[in-house]
Amino acid sequence: MDDNITEEEKDLLELENEKSFEDDSSSDLPPNDIVAFNELRSCSDLVRMYRTKQLEIQPDFQRDIVWSKPSQTRFIDSLIKQLPIPSICISLDYKTNKRLVIDGLQRMQSIINFLTDEEWKLSKLTDIDDKISGKSVAVIKNKYSDIYERVENLTIPVTVLRCDYSKRSHMKYLFTIFHRLNTGGLKLNNQEIRNCIFNGKLNALLKETVKYENFRKLLNLQKDKTYRFNYEELILRFFALYDNLDEYNGKLAVFLNEYMDNNKNPDDEFLASKRHLFERTVDLLYIKILESEKIPNISKATIEGLLIGISKNIEQLEQLERDTVVERYRALRGDDLFSIDSLKEGLSQKDKVVNRLERAEEVFNG
Repeated sequence: MDDNITEEEKDLLELENEKSFEDDSSSDLPPNDIVAFNELRSCSDLVRMYRTKQLEIQPDFQRDIVWSKPSQTRFIDSLIKQLPIPSICISLDYKTNKRLVIDGLQRMQSIINFLTDEEWKLSKLTDIDDKISGKSVAVIKNKYSDIYERVENLTIPVTVLRCDYSKRSHMKYLFTIFHRLNTGGLKLNNQEIRNCIFNGKLNALLKETVKYENFRKLLNLQKDKTYRFNYEELILRFFALYDNLDEYNGKLAVFLNEYMDNNKNPDDEFLASKRHLFERTVDLLYIKILESEKIPNISKATIEGLLIGISKNIEQLEQLERDTVVERYRALRGDDLFSIDSLKEGLSQKDKVVNRLERAEEVFNG
C-alpha cells in the first residue's frame, strides 16, 4: 500500500494493529475440568511425537514468526551445556490424544531442525561450543556423536493442559493461555492463535480466500512479504459481521472466536456460499469501482465497511451503472462515521461498529 499517509492515519493503523493482539475475554477462572500436570520428555521423544502427528506445532505461522539462526544455535548450545530450559506448554485433548504446542514453538522447531535435518547448519558464533559452531548436523553427528546423543536424551520439562477441544469453555481458556504465555518479542496475534486452536474447514477457507488474486491486487499484497494472518482476520471479520452483526457485543476477539468455533467445520454449501459472496464483493470493489487499481491506504474498519456495504447490496450494485456505484463509494469514504476521529473513538465499541456498518449498508443501498 501507499506509504504517503498522514500522521493521523498512521496512528489509526497502529491502533488497529494493537487491537489484533488484545484479548477482550473476561477474566474468569479456568474451567474446573481442565487438569494441568507436569512431565519430562526427552528431545527425541518430542520429535517422535511430532513425526507421528501426535504433536502439532502449526508450521503456518512458523513461516512468519521464526527465531533467527543464531537464536536457534544458542538454544541448541544451551541444551548441550544442560543449562536450565523453560518448560514447554502443551494442550492435550484427552478424547483424540491430539497435542498442541501452546508455548515453546521456536524451541520445538530448533530441536526438530537439529534432530531431523542433517544438512541444517548452525551459526558460527564465539559464545558457543566450538564443536558445533558453524558446523552442520551431519558433521556434529559423525564427529561428535556424544554431543548429538546428549541432545537426543536430554529431558525437557513440559506442562500439559488436559482438556476437551470440543468444549467452548476449554478453547476460550486455551486462547487466554496463548495470550498470557506468548508475551515476548515474538508474541502471536489473535488470528495466529485462532489459526492454531480453531483449525478446520473455515480456517482453511480463510487461508484460501486471502490468496484470491483480485483481493491481493486490491490491497497490493506482495508474494514475498508476510502479513501475519492480518488479512485472514479481515476476511473473518467480514464473514462474522455479515452473518451476526446483531450478536456483536463490543468484544471483537471473543466475537470472532465464537464465530470460528461455531463454524469450525461447516458443510460444503456454507463454504461455497461464503467464497462466492467474498469474490463477488471483492470483484465489484476492485474492478467496477476502482477499475483494477489498488485501494488507497485506508483503515481496516473502512475496508470492512466497504465489504459489508457492498455485499449487503451486491445484487443491486452489479446491475447499476459504474458512476452511480462510485458515487456511493465516495459517499461512504466521506461519511462522518468513517472519519479518522470517529474510528479512533470506537474501533470495536458496540454502538460504533453497529452504526457504521448499518450506515455502510444504507449508503450502498442508495
